[in-house]
Amino acid sequence: MNPRHLKLLASACLLMVAAPAAAQEGSFQGTSLLGQPMVTGPARNANVAATETLERAAREAKAAFEANMTVDNATWYGRVLFYQGYTKESAAVYDQALKRFPNSGKLLRHRAHRHFSLREFDKSIELGLKAAKLYENQPLEREKPGPDYFPGDPDVVQYYLYYHLGQAYFGKHDFDNAAKWFAKSAEAASFTHDLDARTANGYWEYLSLARGGRMRDAQKVLDSYDLTLFEVHPNGGSDTYFDGLQLFKGNRAADSFFSDKDSGRAFATADGVAASTAYSLANYYILRGEAEKAKPWLKRSINVDSWGFFARIQAEADWLLLFPNEKP
Repeated sequence: MNPRHLKLLASACLLMVAAPAAAQEGSFQGTSLLGQPMVTGPARNANVAATETLERAAREAKAAFEANMTVDNATWYGRVLFYQGYTKESAAVYDQALKRFPNSGKLLRHRAHRHFSLREFDKSIELGLKAAKLYENQPLEREKPGPDYFPGDPDVVQYYLYYHLGQAYFGKHDFDNAAKWFAKSAEAASFTHDLDARTANGYWEYLSLARGGRMRDAQKVLDSYDLTLFEVHPNGGSDTYFDGLQLFKGNRAADSFFSDKDSGRAFATADGVAASTAYSLANYYILRGEAEKAKPWLKRSINVDSWGFFARIQAEADWLLLFPNEKP
């Protein structure tokens, strides 16, 4: 076969892999840190948009990507696949796009995130640091938004780039570097006055400093967080990171903290809330030196159906650290 035809066939196969049919039984994504299979079922919905909207966006994004690949339409196509739970397929899109645009900070930041979700922390850090180098001394950049019918604001690239670097270092229990990058992501969000971002960053920066033994610095982060829930979410509702900060401040009681109620917000499904509140409780006890009391909460955070939540990933890593010879 002509080499050019082989190349076209390989590209076509990659695109087929990157766009699973909605009717298929499930897509195997890999294994967790504890050796559990990670599978995404059909029509998965993480509260990002209605299932029909996600499927329409995926079809249109795939068509645009195949017709004329650009950094922007590759970024969007990979994002929509990720929203559907197809992390491996999303990664394949970015791998193909990075062959044409190897120095795109946007593509690198998303590929680094996919490495993290697939539990490949070292690869995530490698690509994240490469992207961070490209953004040195550059103004903040926002991603091009999706179609008008798709909800949400375009992300600040640097904010999520640094935030996911913090997650990858935290997963390796390199808490000094995790704190560094969570602080840097907070700086990237400060001018936009994003109170959601400030809340999430405050949570993870506090945990990074506290788990790394820098309790005075951790307490400063905790003391500086003075927002009310109404300020963070004027329209009402809960927020697991806000609640976690209140737990660490002593404003919430541990014995009534756990929740598995779907908040209706993106990625804050019943599974997401369960994983997050259980992980906050696990850290509450870890920081008190009570690992055995942390154990059932790490187990609860791990044993949710959805495998992509930050809290579940970090709970897996902590389980291996604290209970390496046991199964959750």
